[in-house]
Amino acid sequence: MTEPFVLRPMEEADILEVAAIEDVSALPQRSLEARKKDLSSERNRGVVLESGGLVVGLGSLWLAPDEAHVTSLAVSKEMRRRGHGRRLVWALVALAEFSGSAAITLECRASNGPAQKLYRGLGFEGVGERRHYYIDGEDATILTRKLGGAGVGG
Repeated sequence: MTEPFVLRPMEEADILEVAAIEDVSALPQRSLEARKKDLSSERNRGVVLESGGLVVGLGSLWLAPDEAHVTSLAVSKEMRRRGHGRRLVWALVALAEFSGSAAITLECRASNGPAQKLYRGLGFEGVGERRHYYIDGEDATILTRKLGGAGVGG
C-alpha cells in the first residue's frame, strides 16, 4: 500500500527538506536564515506536500497589496510527473484567493515547456518576459491568473 499524500502549511521544521528540494530543482540558492525569515513574515504563505513523513513538494507565495506572487514551486525528482505540481499550484491559487488577491503571478524559465503547459492549463496566461532573469542568463516568461479577490485589504 502506498503512503497517502498530505498537503499542509509549511513549518520551520520543514526548512532542511524544502532547501534540499529547491537546491536540486535549480531554484535560487537562499540561506536557511532567509528561509526562516520568509516563514515568519505575515505576507508569506507556504505549503508542503508530504508522504510517509517526508516532504516531497513545496510551494510558496508572497502577498502584495494587489496580487500574490509565487516565489517557489518544486517537487522532488523522484515524485515528478505524477500530478503533484498541479496540486501545489491549486493550493497556492486557493491561498491567494482566500487572502483576497486579485491575481497570482509567477516566472517560469522560457525553456521549460512542460511547466508552462501546466500553468497555462490551470488558467495562467503569458503577460511578458524578464530578460536574463535567471543566474545563467536565461529569460523568464511571466504568467498570471486573474482571481476573484479585490486585493489584500480591498
